[in-house]
Amino acid sequence: MDIKNKVWEICGILRDDGMHIGSYVEQVTILLFLKMIEEREAKFEETEEIPEEYRWDQLTEKNGEELLQHYEDTLRELGRREGLLGEIFGRVNSQFKTPVNLSKAVAEVDAIDWNKYEADVKGAAYESLLEKYAEEAKGAGQYFTPRPAINATVEAIDPDHDEKIHDPAAGTAGFLIEAYEHILEKNNEGLDLSREERKQLSEENLTGVELVPETRRLGLMNMVLHDLYSDIRRDNSLQNPPSERFDVILANPPYGGQNQQEPLRDDFFVESKKPELNFLQHSFSMLNDDGRCGIVVPDGVLFQTGQAKRVRKHLMKNADIHTILILPIGAFHPYTNVTTNIVFFDKGRETNEVYFYDLRTDVEKIKKSNPLTEDHFIDFLKNWDSREDSDQYFSVSIEEIKEKDWSLNYKKYKEFDNGGEELPAPEELLTELLGLQETITENTQQILDEIEADN
Repeated sequence: MDIKNKVWEICGILRDDGMHIGSYVEQVTILLFLKMIEEREAKFEETEEIPEEYRWDQLTEKNGEELLQHYEDTLRELGRREGLLGEIFGRVNSQFKTPVNLSKAVAEVDAIDWNKYEADVKGAAYESLLEKYAEEAKGAGQYFTPRPAINATVEAIDPDHDEKIHDPAAGTAGFLIEAYEHILEKNNEGLDLSREERKQLSEENLTGVELVPETRRLGLMNMVLHDLYSDIRRDNSLQNPPSERFDVILANPPYGGQNQQEPLRDDFFVESKKPELNFLQHSFSMLNDDGRCGIVVPDGVLFQTGQAKRVRKHLMKNADIHTILILPIGAFHPYTNVTTNIVFFDKGRETNEVYFYDLRTDVEKIKKSNPLTEDHFIDFLKNWDSREDSDQYFSVSIEEIKEKDWSLNYKKYKEFDNGGEELPAPEELLTELLGLQETITENTQQILDEIEADN
């Protein structure tokens, strides 16, 4: 049985009940969660255990209006529980209009013998559902990062079990889950860790923040289905200075558009309404000295003047921006067409040189028929420590960067085969145009503010 397709078929039952994609993904998630945690005996504290009358088998024994009512009661009662259960089920309501479709969905979920599948297969099945959701629901793609990009970022950062790891824009928890699985793998699937170390890893060391409650719920469920019981706090990461520091930051924050107002943050070194610049500043602020960060940013962050330039300059003077991975055109297709990069920096020392890895030049555009895969990152990771052995890595000194007005646009430094600068793809041209428009707007607003201040 193709478990991924089976899960999507169950979604079809809910679509027939008239639900839109956000609702049926949530409802299927609830049903899968109830079934899986019972089979896997999820490690909730005693106060968080699901009461006997609201366990999965009670749903399978009812039908008709009685089933519909019991399902509603189950969601309501579990939403009142303390701890993680209450966080997951809080404010969730049944979206089923007819008991027959709920009965069909319960029967389909119950027919799957989840015990015969390994944890990673179950987790992959759920993540495939989240991926479908990101592809089809308008705006949902901003909360989902392609797994190959996550894997490459985490493997490059190489977090350890005793480090505090955080994602300030957690979405559906992809970075946190991959960091957890990476740490288990490097420790003999966790067998080399003591019970206390394993508990601290799974319950304390991996945390996140997510603003959107529905997305946070999906992220919490995703973590539990991967045996990860840390918290994703619901909050606006940019609202206040961090109350704690972390060893590792992994993030794909929202970008494009602007916040309603500039965050009032004394720890920010540049005032801006652009979320991508503010998340960069926030990530820097959250890191311990010698802390490491891998963060996704749009192209504009690397070349725009004004606020973006001031952020780059400050970071390069106070952190080592040692690597920038230039992602292929369409890397986040179909979620966004904005051209993107992954910036790696270590806090606590100045930048002396920046290594670029060009995964864009002469690389076929990413699309449905040519998806982003692990293979795209093989050479990047293989030569992470021995960069001179790869033709795709090239370094630029801080002196060169200063001469180019603190620009981190890789095209200003790379020698192309044709002897000049590569002709930009339409997506890159669009990004540059948007960046120019934002710079004009920023400069115009600054002039208006100065005129108003003089009056």
